Amino acid sequence: MGQGKNPKEVKSNITDNESAKMTTSKGTIQGYNGVAAVDRKHQIVVEAQAFGEGQEHHTLKPILDGISCHYQNIGIEEDILVKQVIITADTGFSNDANYSYLRENCINAYIPDNKFRSRDKAFAKQKAKYGKRNQKGRASADQTFPASEFTFNKKKKTCICPAGKSMLLLKEEHVSEGKKKLLFEGRLTDCRECSLKDQCMRNPDSADSRKGHGRQVSLTWTNGRTATDWMKKRVDSIEGKTIYGHRMSVVEPVFGNIGTNKRLNRFSLRGKSKVQGQWQMFFLV
Repeated sequence: MGQGKNPKEVKSNITDNESAKMTTSKGTIQGYNGVAAVDRKHQIVVEAQAFGEGQEHHTLKPILDGISCHYQNIGIEEDILVKQVIITADTGFSNDANYSYLRENCINAYIPDNKFRSRDKAFAKQKAKYGKRNQKGRASADQTFPASEFTFNKKKKTCICPAGKSMLLLKEEHVSEGKKKLLFEGRLTDCRECSLKDQCMRNPDSADSRKGHGRQVSLTWTNGRTATDWMKKRVDSIEGKTIYGHRMSVVEPVFGNIGTNKRLNRFSLRGKSKVQGQWQMFFLV
């Protein structure tokens, strides 16, 4: 793997403590995001930093810079990333900016997007078998018609809903270089009287008001040459699946040891520098 070089791992572990305010999927909490990089062969932590934000996207470059700095300082490699070591990280580090950074700097990385399993036939039945439980009675996008039920025409910039009605084009957006997005909305007069309204809209009553909205749906596509497309091809390849399949056995034992054996379940200090010191001290142990 990686021309005989030892792969590195990047993974996060969110703790729910102290002075930094982090916006997460569960709301704003007081805490820090601890990120670490682990050597695959020896399971030695080669970099660890704490961040005061819940999102992991922006932490990838600082972690990789830290790895390069450490290897340079101890005289192993002037630039370890140039040696094409393999970098793997979970979907929390996935975004267009990171993919562009990795491609532009020729870094040998495998970081999947959050839909990579849906493209893999091996996981075709995973969601039905292991999906979230106790979802009955809870409104969700899964209970409405997905975007795949709508008929899009990119050239004509049109969209036909499952009821056969033409939708309005609300916005045409150039998301990034090589990536475009079209946003459509159903006409109120169509959605209000539609027999499929309850199946199509999460809030069907919205169409009954003059100031309400019809069903909205968007189409996003690329020219196939973006940094995200580049990473998808890498992750979806046979080699990519094999390499990424080792990630769990590399980084998770380290975090399991920190949390279970070393009992670091929450930071006990306040302030970025103190939390950083505690995080790195545990990894020294």
